[in-house]
Amino acid sequence: MNCRSCECLCKPWEEEDVPTCLSSSPVKVLEILKFGDICEDEDMDKMMEQVEYFLETMPNLEQLIIHYETSIDEDVEEVLSQFQMVSREGLSKCKIQVISDNLNLSSST
Repeated sequence: MNCRSCECLCKPWEEEDVPTCLSSSPVKVLEILKFGDICEDEDMDKMMEQVEYFLETMPNLEQLIIHYETSIDEDVEEVLSQFQMVSREGLSKCKIQVISDNLNLSSST
């Protein structure tokens, strides 16, 4: 996806407005690698917010696959639970899949 910007749109640490190209994006499958591969809790919160924004904004998104870097099963369950609560009112249904080394969970919104 190209929004005619020199900067990556996926950096959760940037405090910028998300370009409108996300709201008109034809992307149907979004796969996020190395989710949770960070050191600070604050960075994890920003990463969660970024993914929630993708869910709220991308109208054609049908599947979100998250590869979560954790060995704690409860963390995987918590992440899936939080993303299940994101409103996709007026948007297509989206299957959310969270995968870790020990667990593979999925749900539809």
